[in-house]
Amino acid sequence: MQYTIAYEDEFLLVADKPQGVPVAPGKKRSLCEALFLDRPELSRVKGYKEKEGGLLNRLDNETGGLTLFAKSVEAFSYFKKLMDNENIEKFYKAIVYGTPNKTSGIIDYPIAHHYSDDKRMSILLDDRTKYRGKARLSKTEWEIVESAKNFSLLRIKITKGIRHQIRVHLSGIGHPILGDKLYCKKKDGYANHFLYSFGLRFKTMNGKEIKIEIATPFDKFVRNL
Repeated sequence: MQYTIAYEDEFLLVADKPQGVPVAPGKKRSLCEALFLDRPELSRVKGYKEKEGGLLNRLDNETGGLTLFAKSVEAFSYFKKLMDNENIEKFYKAIVYGTPNKTSGIIDYPIAHHYSDDKRMSILLDDRTKYRGKARLSKTEWEIVESAKNFSLLRIKITKGIRHQIRVHLSGIGHPILGDKLYCKKKDGYANHFLYSFGLRFKTMNGKEIKIEIATPFDKFVRNL
């Protein structure tokens, strides 16, 4: 499994996770395992879980892109606090079905676990929506980059990152992500859904503002349809 280093300084390493690969150890070989073979010192950082080292964020298996690893306990504490306070801006690109009727927008439906399906999340459109557990407030900002035929490439910004947030929000406004096996009714046969974490913006531990952007595998997909 190949990955690339998108950014590194004395506090943080940001890896570009391939699509179809889990972040954390489990049944399949993960980004953590591959990275820690090359950089064993990262595995010794005490973070959320023992085998995850300083891993700070998670992406769905099929979502590719920027994954953060703290390089010390102090760095883990600092960046965790930034995330908890929504002070790390996360940027994604997604290809969705259809063309929204405006060029940009904000989706702020609360999100909770689906009432009967453990794999899914639900948006609370009104008081009649069934769900389990606690509903969480969330905000997904989006804008159209380009559209062609029946597809649109969107640029998305979030600061919180609830499980499946972007996927369930876009599906909720009638524009599910191409290839999404959970939230798109169309069976299009793609191995992975078209969602990629391509950008981050935050202040690092020395006060310097950091902006990271990488290319995604489908930047030119829509225009080539």
